[in-house]
Amino acid sequence: MKNKSLWISGIKDESCKSLDKNICVDVLIIGGGLTGISTAFNLKDSKLNIALIESDKIGFGVSSKTTGKLTYLQELIYNKLESNFNYDTAKKYLDSQIDAINIVKENVSKYNIKCDFVKNSSYTFTNNDKEITNFKKEEKILKKANIKYEIINKLTNGYNCKYAIKVDDTYVFHPIKYIISLKNICIKNGIKIYEDTTALKLKKESNHYICETKNNKIKAKWVVVATHYPFFVIQGLIPLKTHIEKSYISASITNDIKDFNVITNSYQIKSIRYPLDKDKYIIFATNSHKLCDNLDRKKEYNKMVNEVHKSISRDIKFIWTNQDIMTNDNLPFIGVLNKNEPNLLIGTGYNTWGMTNATIAGKVLSDIILGNKNRYIDLFDPNRKFSMDKIKNFFVNSYLNGKAYVVTKLKKNYPWYENKVRFENRNGVNVGIYTDEKGNEHIVRNLCPHMKCSLIFNMKDKTWDCPCHGSRFDIDGNVVEGPSVYGIKVKEKR
Repeated sequence: MKNKSLWISGIKDESCKSLDKNICVDVLIIGGGLTGISTAFNLKDSKLNIALIESDKIGFGVSSKTTGKLTYLQELIYNKLESNFNYDTAKKYLDSQIDAINIVKENVSKYNIKCDFVKNSSYTFTNNDKEITNFKKEEKILKKANIKYEIINKLTNGYNCKYAIKVDDTYVFHPIKYIISLKNICIKNGIKIYEDTTALKLKKESNHYICETKNNKIKAKWVVVATHYPFFVIQGLIPLKTHIEKSYISASITNDIKDFNVITNSYQIKSIRYPLDKDKYIIFATNSHKLCDNLDRKKEYNKMVNEVHKSISRDIKFIWTNQDIMTNDNLPFIGVLNKNEPNLLIGTGYNTWGMTNATIAGKVLSDIILGNKNRYIDLFDPNRKFSMDKIKNFFVNSYLNGKAYVVTKLKKNYPWYENKVRFENRNGVNVGIYTDEKGNEHIVRNLCPHMKCSLIFNMKDKTWDCPCHGSRFDIDGNVVEGPSVYGIKVKEKR
């Protein structure tokens, strides 16, 4: 069993060099996941000078941890949007997801992209009688929108259910193969891509921005922040508008490939799909929870493994986790971050549906830069008006962030640390100490540089994790996952 995503297994791709000089560009894209690459791809035929920087390898961040679905049947999202806004908003979001699927479909066909792109039926179902009323509301919205669907009580793999909605015109694909193909097309069209290059600071000067990396500076007229969770704190106030959910995913060997994908509506979500590869796999995602809860990550991994062994397969080959940014009103943030700075753009908050929303984000963001009309700019506007859910969840998310901050300050030691982790104050610095299997001590600052939350130790992944906003660090203090762009080595300066 490998503790990594199935999608990056066996991937061979020529690396891009890191930035080694100061540069000046028209457009700087920060982040090399599907949002960043899609934005660059949609700008490839313009005459703009474009650079994209990625702190790791292109596509190997959050985009590699998805289940790889391209579907507009997203739990009961349209019922939520109609209740929170109105039917027109729900319909426009539905249209955006269908458009995103068609964009990928067109790119795969036009550029002959080999990414295991396959048509697939999508189901959302429940075994809870109390949820059926909401399923029927979702059905009415789909009917009004002229979507062809079926209502069934048994899934293709024989699973029983009380109520299920099925649509047929959706797809699955291999996200990393697709991203790498777009990357190579971008490079052929003159877009400069730099890997192992982290944006540390961003500031506005006159009519342009200066982005600082470790050794160099990038001057840009436009900046697109496509880093999953923004690396800055004040601009956009994203921590107050969102919370993070963590889920656990496995890929197991199966003897029977099915041409469908499925997701439950009830919390905790269960999701299944069957990817095509040289081996036959079933991907199962489950055990989702708010990041500040269930802090014993090893226990959560084990719960997922036990469930897979019981109901899916005994032959698990890959396990990994994903962190999704959930917005207060169930709509992504795509577009101008601050109306006073119209050239600073963002794409984030995809509410577990990253593949379609990242794709449509690439189109919206590129159209803003090019001055093109796009019917989804207002829908995804990060500065959109308040809704009832937005107001309610503002206070909920403020509480969750505050809870995580306070709990980790008050309590350090947990029984699941198995005497491998301890905390001390050394020369005025609060440190966390992990003792490895060989008895070596690994000492780091017990403080996330992003917003100063204290850290917990993940006994499964052997990482220091921030339960507030999702930053993760290895045992020696190096950044594994943002939003923090700084490590937690005791001697590290920032």
